[in-house]
Amino acid sequence: MKKIILISLACFLCWNTKAQQKTEQLGIEVKPVTLEFSATPGSSSVRKIFITNALSEKTQFTAYVNDWRRDTIGSHVFNEPGQDPRSCALRVSVDKSFFELEPGEKQELTVTLQEPLDSVDNLQMSWCMLFIETVKEKKIGGATGFKTTIANRYRVGVHIYQTPPGVTEKEIRLLKIEPLVNATNRYRLVCQNTGKTQLQCSGYIELFSLEDGSKIRIPSQEFPLFPEQIRYIDFKLPEQIAKGKYTLTGILDAGNEVALEAGQLTIEIN
Repeated sequence: MKKIILISLACFLCWNTKAQQKTEQLGIEVKPVTLEFSATPGSSSVRKIFITNALSEKTQFTAYVNDWRRDTIGSHVFNEPGQDPRSCALRVSVDKSFFELEPGEKQELTVTLQEPLDSVDNLQMSWCMLFIETVKEKKIGGATGFKTTIANRYRVGVHIYQTPPGVTEKEIRLLKIEPLVNATNRYRLVCQNTGKTQLQCSGYIELFSLEDGSKIRIPSQEFPLFPEQIRYIDFKLPEQIAKGKYTLTGILDAGNEVALEAGQLTIEIN
């Protein structure tokens, strides 16, 4: 009988340095956790990553790539390499797909991206995820002689982004603001990246009281947004908010190079 304990330690958001620190503490150090490529058509580009075995014993590692996307709430959805039309997984290679490290030992991996000479990929951003995963297993024997094999697996995800030099357009759209069904005083901003590059965005809500003119700003939420991706950002209004009518303004900020997007609703708090 084989029991698998999978501990996924992928640093799925390259802006989350706390996730990277947590990964390092638990046994695998991978630096950097994001690789940015800007290869021109027909050329190849090389980056280096470094893996350190912070476990207490000799460990085997494997390296492989997968497709991935973020869904409407920001969760990661994985697929086999090359399935996604935005994937660059089949153009990415590593010089070592399997290696072994003693405790404290470090391994350098060379990651190469080959950009096609004539392809639609030259006109759009593409991405994939490179996983570094342990493959060591342990056998545990019981008093009755029954044995179980446990694979304590650690996995770290390295984001790989390829943005061709000519792909620079940045644009975001607020598609709608809507109350959440069966949820009191909760509202959703629905937005889409209509540009061609990944954006780091901030979304927030401001309330203006039509009764006394007071203003309330709901704390902003930070999130990345792939080209074409639609994202939901949900907000809960303060519980102590006074009854009455308000103008609710939803605002999206994708940085200095992108125009702010905003929309309004008139709501009533009962």
